[in-house]
Amino acid sequence: MLGVLTIPSLKEEFLELLEKDREFRYAIIGYLGLDRIEKTQMTILEEIKRIWEEIKALRESQTKLWEEVNKIWKEVKSLREDQEKLWEEVKALREGQNKLWEEVKALREGQNKLLEGQEKLWEEVKALREGQNKLWEEVKALREDQGRLWRYVKSGFRGIHEALGTSFE
Repeated sequence: MLGVLTIPSLKEEFLELLEKDREFRYAIIGYLGLDRIEKTQMTILEEIKRIWEEIKALRESQTKLWEEVNKIWKEVKSLREDQEKLWEEVKALREGQNKLWEEVKALREGQNKLLEGQEKLWEEVKALREGQNKLWEEVKALREDQGRLWRYVKSGFRGIHEALGTSFE
């Protein structure tokens, strides 16, 4: 028999049904749309997990890229150091060549000035290897010039010795 229900007793009975009756509880959840909210939350949580995994993968890729960038900068530094060494060698070769030209100039008055302008063989990182090859080419040419100068100096000495009537060898 149904007695007079008051709001507090109705409330207590409703809470008791929610606690003890599983089907009633699921019916209320469905009626209130909480099951859709829970499914949506689960979908969002899965999406968040996927995004975090993607962020982790991106961080790992970024770390690898930074490692590669650091390796490239080390290679650039090494190339610059190598290029500086080549410049020093070219400088030393040019000094020797200038001495030879001074000796030729002493044998022949009025010799034109030598090596009035030199090309710069320096470009930024973009052309480091190309610049290095150009330096090697210039070293080769300087060595050839040096050989020609020695031959020229020898022929000048031969001429002087012939004019003096002495032998040269």
